[in-house]
Amino acid sequence: MPSTIEVDIEWTECYAWWPIRSSWSKKHIWFEKYYRGEIFYDAMGRPPIKESSWKLIYTKNEYLMYLLKKDDHYDHPLAFKSSRVR
Repeated sequence: MPSTIEVDIEWTECYAWWPIRSSWSKKHIWFEKYYRGEIFYDAMGRPPIKESSWKLIYTKNEYLMYLLKKDDHYDHPLAFKSSRVR
């Protein structure tokens, strides 16, 4: 089995002048900012066949949730603990 690489996504902030559908929730985005992600290689290192990249379209809230879930394994340097957790 070939080794896998981490998928890298290039994000750009755009403005929806025309209606566009979100990739995740399938909601329409119109007259507001959205985030477009482009994946140029998959986890096995292969490029897409039909286009130069795979496109992801997220609303502002979906992109925020993506960023929060992405940092799930981040170890904070101060290593603080909550007083509620025992």
